[in-house]
Amino acid sequence: MQGAIDINTIKKILAAVLTAAFLITISGCRDDDGRDGILRYDISANPKTLDPQQSDDPNSDLIIENVFMGLLTVARDGTVTGGAARDYTVSEDGLIYNFKLRDDIFWHSADGFESPCTAKDFVYGFRRLFMPQTNARRAQDYFCIKNAQAVRSGELSAQQLGVRAKGDFELEITLEYPNPRFPAMLSQPPAMPCSEEFFTRSQGKYGLSAECTASNGSFYVKTWDYDPYNPKGQNYLILGRNSKNAAAYGVFPSSLNFFIADEGDFIDDFLVGTTDCIAAANDEKSKIKGDFLCEEFSCITCGLVFNRNFSLFQNEDFVKALSLLADREAINAALPEFDNAVGIVPKQVAMSEENFRETAGECSFPEYDPVRAQELFKAARSTLDTNLFTGARVIVGSAAAHTAVSYILQEWQKEFGFYCVVQELDETEFLARLSKGDYEIAITELSGKYDSPAAYLEQFCAGNSENYGKFYDEDIDELLAAAKEAKTPAESLEKYKTAEQELIDKCAFLPLYYKNEYFFTADDVSDVIYDPFSKTVNFTPAKKK
Repeated sequence: MQGAIDINTIKKILAAVLTAAFLITISGCRDDDGRDGILRYDISANPKTLDPQQSDDPNSDLIIENVFMGLLTVARDGTVTGGAARDYTVSEDGLIYNFKLRDDIFWHSADGFESPCTAKDFVYGFRRLFMPQTNARRAQDYFCIKNAQAVRSGELSAQQLGVRAKGDFELEITLEYPNPRFPAMLSQPPAMPCSEEFFTRSQGKYGLSAECTASNGSFYVKTWDYDPYNPKGQNYLILGRNSKNAAAYGVFPSSLNFFIADEGDFIDDFLVGTTDCIAAANDEKSKIKGDFLCEEFSCITCGLVFNRNFSLFQNEDFVKALSLLADREAINAALPEFDNAVGIVPKQVAMSEENFRETAGECSFPEYDPVRAQELFKAARSTLDTNLFTGARVIVGSAAAHTAVSYILQEWQKEFGFYCVVQELDETEFLARLSKGDYEIAITELSGKYDSPAAYLEQFCAGNSENYGKFYDEDIDELLAAAKEAKTPAESLEKYKTAEQELIDKCAFLPLYYKNEYFFTADDVSDVIYDPFSKTVNFTPAKKK
């Protein structure tokens, strides 16, 4: 009996077969301008769903990014531009958006479904987003739309949502309150359209197979093979160009091949040419050697979080005393490969097409001050349970985090006799412990799912599932809510800036250093657009010579 073929061999065979077939088809028919190439990319897991209204994981969003098109899209430079909409206007009060849709966009699916994409498809998509039975996890992000929250709670019918078609190719959206981020939000999966006709005929399987996924975007799902009982097997998705929309969107590749693989194989796949691009973090960059194009993104802030459910950390003076013993200069000197954090929001983040960090400036931090720390400690000591001064667990997920926290723990032991145990965990265990609150202190990586200071700062609001430290401050929550509803971008920025400083002052999160992401592409590939926040990749304009 022959041995099983490993996944890397399968991927190489598949890539070779598809490329050979492609070359036979186009040989001699064009100049090598990069058009009609086949792009290949590894993803870490099978997408949970390609239903945009229900998607909530990076692998699903990545495929959706290339299969669907929202009213607007975000260009490489962060500007918001036309997608399925040719242009739009906004009323003076910022509440009414009117979109003129393209009339040359079509739905297409692997089983032959074809239909024009019209305003009613966007109306139905938004209605599905808020219908209680959809149970869309990201619906609350769009509660700025008129009556959205009441539709989600069942108080109003979906027909009363503030989204209406004014003809086949004109759409009006009315908001409850102005939202400076709303145009950018229309490029994200929850705001994608949905053909009611196709959804109905999918009979409850919408977005769960190639045949049950229709595309109004640049590519359609041609093949989707996944065997959950054989994760090392021939698992992949193939997207074909949606030829009906190719001219409208300027689609260059003829096909996209996504291999479902272990993350540990990503670098090897890229280095041997099985894939054409790869996202990598600081500690992986040195492993990628060769003549590759590389983009750098400062989008992750690493810092100290105290679990407020731990009784010692319910004393604000004690938490502040501990923070004053974090010698940020010494930590930064020990980690020269990382940039010093100058705020909670990292350097990559934009707001209203301006760089937030450059506009808002640097935050002020508690200076390393053992004298002041001792004063606060003495004031707090009588209320502290000193039996808990030994054995507090500090969880870290990387060698860099371990290095950073070691400098801090030395000071805590010396000044207060506060002894902690460091537990270095792999990524899966670290995130599980963080989510369960099974720790006392953590050096965690703060990243945003979209390009806005809100994506970082709102993680410290009450009720946010990623508020791992269980920090709560009503004034900061109200400030962040006001920033979201501000009438002008300048007013919104000032509120975010104030909230960021207050979070630092109240020790919700102590930023230590920034962690970069890098996106590598092979030297024969260009114009792939990587979003370091959502971790999605837009292959529409990509060229491969």
